[in-house]
Amino acid sequence: MNQFAKRWSLFAVVAGVLVIMGCSSKGSQSETPAASTQGTPPAATPAGEAEEGAASAGVVPAATIGEIWAQIGNEQARLSAAIQNGELKGVHLIAFGIRDLTVALADKANAASPARAPQINGMVDQVKASATKLDELGDAGNLDGTQAEHARLEKTLVALKAMTDGR
Repeated sequence: MNQFAKRWSLFAVVAGVLVIMGCSSKGSQSETPAASTQGTPPAATPAGEAEEGAASAGVVPAATIGEIWAQIGNEQARLSAAIQNGELKGVHLIAFGIRDLTVALADKANAASPARAPQINGMVDQVKASATKLDELGDAGNLDGTQAEHARLEKTLVALKAMTDGR
């Protein structure tokens, strides 16, 4: 598992570099996936508060499990960079994007493997809880807490990827 986590971390770093190099503005990053994938309206993503809905509007899930994992990897790289740079006020936007992508991932993975649905849904609930905690900790400016919750989120995503990858 440790070796898998190292590989996943390397993937996240490489994906982050590609995102930074390939996207010069946030607007073009949000528009590109929407134009190349299904035209799902932002209202189709789960949103509780207006702040969360704003975060969700820029993340349109891709069509396949593998493509959604690529999107999640990009968001993980962005989240890691934001935390490393101390940009805690924007952490919630990225965390809620990851949350929304994992919800979309679960829908596809559960359809592909109904027997694993309870485990997948439990992990998605953990991602949702981490996103909420990251929002609270980031808004409070709590760097240590944000780093600890980020580590928990990463572990959950590694386990979720192991359960859903390969389909």
